[in-house]
Amino acid sequence: MIVRKGGMLMTIGRNDSCPCGSGKKYKKCHGGKEVVSIQQVADEELDLIIQNFYNEYPERKDMYELRMLLGKWNARLKGFWPPNQIQQQVVDYYLLLQKQDIWKKYVVKQLQKTVRPSVIQVLETWTSPMMLIGEVLEASQGIIKLKEYLDGNVYELDSVEGDSTAKVGSYVVGIVLPNSRRGLNGIMVITSLAFMPNWISDGLKHVKQLAKESKLDTQAFYREHLLECLMFINESQKSDQESLRSVDESEQLESTTQQIDPKITTKQMEMLVAFEDMMSEQDVNNDELHRIFNSYLMECSPNPRKTGAVAAGAIRFGRERLSAEEFPWTNKDIAAMFDVSTSTVQKYFEEIDSFYSSALVPA
Repeated sequence: MIVRKGGMLMTIGRNDSCPCGSGKKYKKCHGGKEVVSIQQVADEELDLIIQNFYNEYPERKDMYELRMLLGKWNARLKGFWPPNQIQQQVVDYYLLLQKQDIWKKYVVKQLQKTVRPSVIQVLETWTSPMMLIGEVLEASQGIIKLKEYLDGNVYELDSVEGDSTAKVGSYVVGIVLPNSRRGLNGIMVITSLAFMPNWISDGLKHVKQLAKESKLDTQAFYREHLLECLMFINESQKSDQESLRSVDESEQLESTTQQIDPKITTKQMEMLVAFEDMMSEQDVNNDELHRIFNSYLMECSPNPRKTGAVAAGAIRFGRERLSAEEFPWTNKDIAAMFDVSTSTVQKYFEEIDSFYSSALVPA
């Protein structure tokens, strides 16, 4: 076998060490196989490491938290991604971002078992997966150049030959790993990236505002607020789709829709999240209360000290005015759920009740 090392050609004998870095003799390693490049060997081993991670995780002890997350994400991202893609995103978010120590311990274990220097070099940079919402700056010659929307960092991703999905001005959303072989700014995909058109930029403005208010660095922000980010993007998608409909159809939708208004503010989003978190945790649903609560947020723009305060008032309203059997809690129970006082529950119950009486009930 003749290989290039540095700028020189060299011959590998059957009893020499295999150039793949395994430590075995060439005849017992790649000498008996179809000749492949060291790069291909490393890529295959790295792909196998990722594949085996998903064979080992999640563990049984993780399933309860994952089921809760999946229920919440399915409720809020319905229609944004297919169910199987939402499930993959939830698993990736949980294992690679929210519980990142699971991934870090796995990588350390692989480093202890790996002998090929080219694989070790990559693995040593893999301890911190990154969430990426990136704008495509360039897509040519096998490279996609991306700019992270929040912090402006530029990354390079290998593109698949013949893939025309990435277009300049579009966006990619997904979790990535550093790819040291491409340089300091190289990245590689863990499972998949979602490519999205440029009209999601309206939703991304809300993402940037929420990130600014959080005062967190980019990755810490994504770990805490990824679902809200995806909800903003989802709403910009719905807004774009609805803008293509006729005026009459749009008016009809406006009067009957139970979805989040695309003009919702960051503060309103936080209050809606608090409300839906409680509904998800208690495994209850009430479309009428959801419609009233969303309308109240948009029309009255409440500004409570705690975001859960308004949701607490809404639950009391559901029990008192909608006779919702799924809400059996006392005023004291509801206050404890949202860590607010009973007087706060009463205050926002009365506000929602007044809004309902004046705006939603015909005279």
